[in-house]
This record gives sequence, structure tokens and C-alpha cells, in this order.
Amino acid sequence: MNAYADTSFLLSFVGQDRNSLAAKQVLATALTAPAIPLTFFGALEFNNAARSLVFQSKLDPTGLGRMQRRMLECLETSILRRTPLPVYRHYEEGEMLSASLTARLGVRTLDLLHVAAARVLGADTLLSFDVRQREFARHCGLRVLPVIDQK
Repeated sequence: MNAYADTSFLLSFVGQDRNSLAAKQVLATALTAPAIPLTFFGALEFNNAARSLVFQSKLDPTGLGRMQRRMLECLETSILRRTPLPVYRHYEEGEMLSASLTARLGVRTLDLLHVAAARVLGADTLLSFDVRQREFARHCGLRVLPVIDQK
């Protein structure tokens, strides 16, 4: 499996929320390929989303620090690897996906950019808990994990 993780997955993996156990199980059992790529785009969105949780009073500054340290540990232990993402190819892929699917599916820009990044990096699997992003990734031919019970 060659996987790409979106922000919802990374926040759950390094934090403590209702999806944290599922995120840890996916990486413990399903991941057999090299480390998960972390692009500058992904790191920026992760950091901004985590800081937004502080603004929303869903996370305190101490918790934010723990999550950021855990991200560094994931890089040091090769769970994640810093990966360059050619901006031109990223945006070109995003525009191609937008032109072919947004008018029909109503795709959000960040969902589009995450799926475009996964495709540019050659991923066959998207790791995500975001329902709309998961559906869009499936439309684009990506496998989606973790398996979530839709009851």
C-alpha cells in the first residue's frame, strides 16, 4: 500500500479524539509500504488545523505542543517522511480534477488539493476520516482507509 494521509487522519493519529484508535490501528496493521509522505502543503494544513482547535477551545496550548512533538517523532521514526510536492504538478492535477468533477460533485478546494497531492505522489490509498474527502477520493480511483461503519 502506498498511502497519503489527509489532515483529519494526521490530527487523529497524533492527537486524542474519537478516531485516534482507528488511525493507530490502520498504521499498525495495514501499512506495509514506506512511510507516509508529509508535504509542506500537508504540514501547513495540519499546523493550521491544530491551531484552529486551540482557537475553538477544543484543544489547549499544552495539547497543541504534544501534537506537534508527536508529529516530529513520527518524522524521526519514519512513520512520516518529508516529501517534496512539485507545486506546478499539484495544481495542474487539482485543476484537471476540478474541471472534470467539481461541477458534478461540488468538491471543496482542500479536498481537491489533498486528492491531487495523493495522485501526484503516486498513492493508491487515502487515509482520511473526512466523509466528503473520502467520497471524492473514491471517485478519483483511490482506496480509502480506515474502513468506517456507515450505520
